Amino acid sequence: MLLTGAQLRQIFALTSPFATNGQLKPESERVTLLAANANFPFELEMRGFAMAAAAGQGSPIIVQLSHNAAEAGAGDPGKIPPLAGVKHYSPDTNVVRGAELAAGQMARWAAEYGAPFVAVSLDHFKVPNYTPAKLKHQAEDDGLGLAVALERVRHAVSYMQTSFGEQASPDVATLQLYALYLISPEYIKFKRDFLRVVERVRPAWGMIDTELLPPVLDFVVTREITDAVRFGVGNHEIMVEAEFGATGTDGQALDYRRLTGADLDRFAAQVVSFVRYTGADAIAYPIGMEHAAKKGQKHEPDVRRLEVVQSALFKAFGRYIPFAQHGGTGAAKVARGLVGKNNINTHFLVAGALAMAEYGLAHIDGIRAGDKKYCGAAVFNNYLQAVAEAALSKLEETGSRNLGTVLRHSLSVAPQAAVASVAGKTPGAYDE
Repeated sequence: MLLTGAQLRQIFALTSPFATNGQLKPESERVTLLAANANFPFELEMRGFAMAAAAGQGSPIIVQLSHNAAEAGAGDPGKIPPLAGVKHYSPDTNVVRGAELAAGQMARWAAEYGAPFVAVSLDHFKVPNYTPAKLKHQAEDDGLGLAVALERVRHAVSYMQTSFGEQASPDVATLQLYALYLISPEYIKFKRDFLRVVERVRPAWGMIDTELLPPVLDFVVTREITDAVRFGVGNHEIMVEAEFGATGTDGQALDYRRLTGADLDRFAAQVVSFVRYTGADAIAYPIGMEHAAKKGQKHEPDVRRLEVVQSALFKAFGRYIPFAQHGGTGAAKVARGLVGKNNINTHFLVAGALAMAEYGLAHIDGIRAGDKKYCGAAVFNNYLQAVAEAALSKLEETGSRNLGTVLRHSLSVAPQAAVASVAGKTPGAYDE
């Protein structure tokens, strides 16, 4: 019942905010897809998302699994602490197993509620931090591994000169550190885990979180992992989301500067250069959002930056490159279409927890008295219903509620045919 990457590509093509001549369609004709993060335990939120996706004429929802949530789903003792004196012996307490379990549950709920437009996404699969001091003490491989890594770094530096100038001119020592990062055990493990998740779960979308990397390493790492997905795993369906610049993490306040004129045009050119070099299918870059916004805290999206950058991408590649808006809970509004998918997490957590807390407060005397009717399923049903209703509200906000009517008539190309159309050439990928 889950959408494939090829089908999700079709949906984004259908919902492109651009006319064939590159002009933006009127806002009333543009939609954004909802990307809802599922947290452990997955049962309640995933049921709620499936219900919302099945309601009315059906709506597309991208259900996202973060690296942390996947580890928790596998029972990682660091995230699901056992009782004192109890040990967790499962060999599968890793991100791969957790992602498999979560995707399986989502497929089940989508099938049981009759929600045909649900896709699974990997969100914030974060690469290891770049720590020069640690890398300096790493034993250098003086053989082929380091030489190949160094050549990849130099290739990216050469490519970036036109758009980045001095920003892409690291000294010899820094080039060496970048190469050491690429052969570090932490990075190799991350890459292996990410590829195993892609191979075994086959998500429709996957985000590589590189926000703390220097620009040159961002280019190299994103391209390397995208290449590995396409040619190592052989998956040409998944839409790979790359990150250009910091979009933030939970509770992190970011300094944000709005760009105008030549500065904004230069930024747009850099994003185009990044997508062309890495072969990414979708992009995230800062537009003034912050993660984990509290109730009433709102951030105005930089719509002008979205217009300029997204138009530049469409002009460069001749097709829609969706923008992923992070920190969607605190967005003062959704710039429909310019935002391809709107990531929401905190909003659903708060809605569910608040519903459960208010129920508990309303019936605290009965619960304390041990009255069965106030306990059990009634407690959790409040959480479930609140999440489902919150998802319906966000679907309305994005303009994608009841889009199922259009999708049923438009998703006519078989997934294999759609894959064939993109398998050989993602946007400018692998250009020398």
